Amino acid sequence: MLEVSRHGRVAVLTLARPEQGNRLTAALAGAVAAELAAARVDAGVGACVLTGAGAVFCLGGDYEGAGRAAAGRDEYARALIGMDRAMAALGKPLVAAVNGDAHAGGLAVVASCDLAVAAADATFGLPEAANGLFPFIALAIVRDALPKKVLFDLVYDARLIDAERARELHLVNEVVPRAAVLGRALAAAERAASRDPAVVGLGRGLYYRLRGVGDDDYEAARVALMDALAARDRSRESR
Repeated sequence: MLEVSRHGRVAVLTLARPEQGNRLTAALAGAVAAELAAARVDAGVGACVLTGAGAVFCLGGDYEGAGRAAAGRDEYARALIGMDRAMAALGKPLVAAVNGDAHAGGLAVVASCDLAVAAADATFGLPEAANGLFPFIALAIVRDALPKKVLFDLVYDARLIDAERARELHLVNEVVPRAAVLGRALAAAERAASRDPAVVGLGRGLYYRLRGVGDDDYEAARVALMDALAARDRSRESR
């Protein structure tokens, strides 16, 4: 589900559910959070890279896999929030190696990384509205990464943008051929890891404290997601 490897001082975390589009489950999000927490206190790790197995980076969260029980959905939502908190608390550079499409929560994962290198054929978007939902938890994260008008255009139209447009919107730093993505991300991570780790940790920590995603924001997103899933259940039952 999550593969972890080391390339020198860079830890590489690979979302490994390719048959399911590397969609995040509670277990997978929890595993990512745990590995990032371990990397945070490991002096041998100077930076982390997050990527996906197979043809896509991440197509979002596995809503259906959470089941229809409130407890399962609550666990799922809290796990996604916990993963984002762990990304913010890492204290070390975090680079996304976007090897393919990053949709819905996958786009939020890209936005939560410090840097991102994307495959030229990758697409990005927040298409939840096409499936009767809304990017509730992703909204708490992506709202600082995109201008308001661009954000709602993506949400309401449920459309996808290509990697060059993502670069123009500063969602990614670099666009390269798919085969070069991981290598370029590793190079970026190694460069960032060469800086004074104490100073980088302090500066990065300050940025994420100032970013503005607080406990109330996460809680509001969790409650909205739970309410929306329940409403979708009722709508399906009435058909």
